[in-house]
Amino acid sequence: MVVPTRRTAIKTLAMTVGATCASVSLPVSARYFANGESKQPIRLGVIADLHGGLAVDAEMRLDAFLKAMQGIETDALVQLGDFAYPNQKHQSFADKFNSAHENTIHVIGNHEFDFKLSREDCYEAWDIKSAYYRRDLGNLRIIVLDGNEIGSPTQQGYPSFIGNKQREWLEKELQMADRPLLILSHQPLAGTGAVQNANEIQEMLTRYQNKILLCINGHTHVDSLLQVDGVTYLHINSASYKWVGGETRMAYYKDPLFTTITIDPKMSLVTVESKPSTWKAAPLADSGYFDRDDAPPESIVVPAIRRRQINTRTHEVQTDPLINDSNKSRSKMPLKVLAWNIWGRLNQEPKYTIASKTARDRTIEIIRQSGADVVAMIETYGSAADIAEALDFHYYTPSVSANLCIFSRYPLTDFEPLTGLSAFSFIAATVNLPDGQKVRVYDIWLTSGGRHIVAIKDKQLSDADYCAGDDLRFDQLQKFLVHADFRKHTANSDQVPVIVAGDFNCVSHLDHTMVTRQSKLNQSRVLPIKVSKAMHKEGFSDTFRQSNPDILDSTLGHTWTTVGTGYKYVSGKGFVPVKEHPEPEYRDPYARIDYIYAIGSRLEAIKSRVISHHPSQSERSFPEFSSDHAAVLTEFQLVQE
Repeated sequence: MVVPTRRTAIKTLAMTVGATCASVSLPVSARYFANGESKQPIRLGVIADLHGGLAVDAEMRLDAFLKAMQGIETDALVQLGDFAYPNQKHQSFADKFNSAHENTIHVIGNHEFDFKLSREDCYEAWDIKSAYYRRDLGNLRIIVLDGNEIGSPTQQGYPSFIGNKQREWLEKELQMADRPLLILSHQPLAGTGAVQNANEIQEMLTRYQNKILLCINGHTHVDSLLQVDGVTYLHINSASYKWVGGETRMAYYKDPLFTTITIDPKMSLVTVESKPSTWKAAPLADSGYFDRDDAPPESIVVPAIRRRQINTRTHEVQTDPLINDSNKSRSKMPLKVLAWNIWGRLNQEPKYTIASKTARDRTIEIIRQSGADVVAMIETYGSAADIAEALDFHYYTPSVSANLCIFSRYPLTDFEPLTGLSAFSFIAATVNLPDGQKVRVYDIWLTSGGRHIVAIKDKQLSDADYCAGDDLRFDQLQKFLVHADFRKHTANSDQVPVIVAGDFNCVSHLDHTMVTRQSKLNQSRVLPIKVSKAMHKEGFSDTFRQSNPDILDSTLGHTWTTVGTGYKYVSGKGFVPVKEHPEPEYRDPYARIDYIYAIGSRLEAIKSRVISHHPSQSERSFPEFSSDHAAVLTEFQLVQE
């Protein structure tokens, strides 16, 4: 007679209550899988960083995850580490998890080693045989890695390394793989908090990029995706909280976070489902957390997991914005806002007339085609009346030849140049929408003086020195941020939302982080730009980056310059045609310097994009496109009272 142990009893129960596993078919290569020749989708239920034993309500969050998975047909349940202390006191976490499905996948996190616990304790508690291993689910192979090995002998804190023996094993697995791969780890292999030898691991993975669908990790408690040399890396947010230290210690999410990841070979898509929540206490921005130099960007420190779709053939990513679900039952009005420096000199002259259309004609066509309801224009220089008449828009500009102009499909009131500030750089007006709704709009231009944007390509200039060159713009912005009119309207932004749009002549700190450096994007610079940090400290959202939080080649949002090869900038004349290639700084767009910022609980940014070509063109084109700046268009929803 065989007496069943606790372990075999759990397995028996799992066979009884677990969901049906995906049927096994013949192995296929990653190439065939990506092309959709294997038809069987695979869905994983995924939870990360539950922190059983540390997070006060971790078991409740686990129960919520398992209950949600009961109503979904999944092929396996995955926990990405920092799950629960592998000891007798917290054995219920593992027992519940393993009993919920016949296929459970465990990744060992760093906190599994607290209180002198070990890998062997994880093996025993979770019923696994190794810290790194592979698991096949139909046509998918899952590689589980252990990022807790010791690297440098001088490393501080928890070990974060993939050692020689494991790397050799991984290389062999990558070589022999006859099906597409999903790679799981606790510590990231790229991006924020990556393992010590991340570069070495990335180089290896890049050699086999055609076999790898996605690399997934926990550990960082952020919602982030990045791509490095053809491989996509996804950070899954914590089920419980973001660690902030200090008196707050843990900023909890109100609702537990988890997701499902569906791999659909027929559609060549990997889909990560959304799971929204809110901060359990005050928003994290209120604590001053983002004032720290080492704080991750606000765009990825959010109480949510965003919905993403990743094309396994092209590696294109679509990331959905975060929408306030509490407003679902309330009516919403669409509002499109455009910010555009139209390069006034070109719009003043018949220069670059194409097919009898002047630059001003084409400017009007571009605005009309965008569908914008409100336009914050820079370098208007005498064009305001003609543009407003052609569009049948209301408008406000401080003078006939002024730099700034606000156009609106709807009536404008309370317009003013802001007493005490230069009207060349700051104006304001209130847009009066149907049914009594209002939005306060500020149109601004920050000086191009000081260090010019082109210096960002100067490799001899340090990141710190580059940032110091932005002091003129920061000083200019500070005078605006303390202006009485601005303070009055931002204090009332929950009733009347506020938009600040224009040409800031500087990049954003959100676009130049350790993540973008590792992705080799945006000149690989890390830039804590004072201007953009000040806007975020005031509570404003950068609507383009909010709508496009994953910084990839396709979402850089560069707005300067649009001109490209064949033209060179000549002082006093602007861009003129040349036979030889122009200076390198003008060849390609390389900086995002035009913004639409917004604040107010009733204003939701749904989508934001850069417009860099005329409707008659399929891609960036100059002079068909009538400015050296691309335009920024943000589509809002205004929740109506």
